Amino acid sequence: MKILLLSPRISGVGGIAQHVRVLARKLHSIGFRVDMLSAEYLKIPNLKNLANPLYGFSSYLKTMLREYDIVHGHNLPSLPAVLSSGSGKILTLHGLYSKQVRLLHGRYLGYLAGIIEKIFLKKLDILTTVSMEAARHYKSLGLKVEHIPNAIDLSDLPRDSERISDPQIVYLGRLSYEKGVDLLIEASARYGLEGIVVAGDGPLRRYFEKAHEKKLLTFLGPLPRWRALRILAGSDAAVLPSRQEGVSTFLLEAMALKIPVVASRVGGNIEIIRGGLDGILVEPDSREIFKAVRSILNKTIPVDEMIGEAYKKIIVEYNWDTVSKKYLEVYNRAVNL
Repeated sequence: MKILLLSPRISGVGGIAQHVRVLARKLHSIGFRVDMLSAEYLKIPNLKNLANPLYGFSSYLKTMLREYDIVHGHNLPSLPAVLSSGSGKILTLHGLYSKQVRLLHGRYLGYLAGIIEKIFLKKLDILTTVSMEAARHYKSLGLKVEHIPNAIDLSDLPRDSERISDPQIVYLGRLSYEKGVDLLIEASARYGLEGIVVAGDGPLRRYFEKAHEKKLLTFLGPLPRWRALRILAGSDAAVLPSRQEGVSTFLLEAMALKIPVVASRVGGNIEIIRGGLDGILVEPDSREIFKAVRSILNKTIPVDEMIGEAYKKIIVEYNWDTVSKKYLEVYNRAVNL
């Protein structure tokens, strides 16, 4: 079986990029021919508001000239290339795309994204989502949807750790409004939350550079994944303060590394975490984040038990052996349609 995987990006510490890289590796290891197409491969510059449209158009042109049994894209910018295929057309959405567009760019563009979803997602053979929330939403539009969660490869996790702050409260990932990362700056400035360490890149990068200059937190910029994971492994807590979220690889990696997690009560976070049992759920609010982190640092909650429950959940539900089998079932079904 010849498979093409499409993703706007396949490098860096981003969850989608990591998901696609590991999926490609798993498919290759069982004998499939796997090609990948991304913005990096197409040499598309990372221009604000233009990178995704350029990637969508360029990947569409490239895919038209190739033949595959399965063309599997990730997120809406990959949709034109997926639909250009005459064979198994599969798209994975890593969140509620139209709602994310609305949050970032306003209701009019969000409305337009919703229309695009309703019209063009129906042309797919199979749509998959990483969160159950997204699966319910797209099923309500009359689409054929499979829920296949994100996963992590435990063999990728580091044996060593790195500590650059005491305490060390870490966030790794995209620096953008929907991720709620501005709340970490606010938690430091307003409530004195110490030890915040942030690594990543995105539209809000300049705010974190300024916060670093003011010594409100430590900003490391974009890091290679191996080092980012070492820093995560050496942390006292991991915080994901998203305003909107699918199923965060960062959150899964923290749980697998036995780092206590604080996450906002939105999207896929509430599918992963049972509040108080395997992590702490809060509203996307800087004061709540501060209080939750302090409860971990002061151990006013049963932190060790919470870590143990989180690790067991990762082993059973979010490992790649389970998830790759689900993708294979979807591929076989799409080929035989």
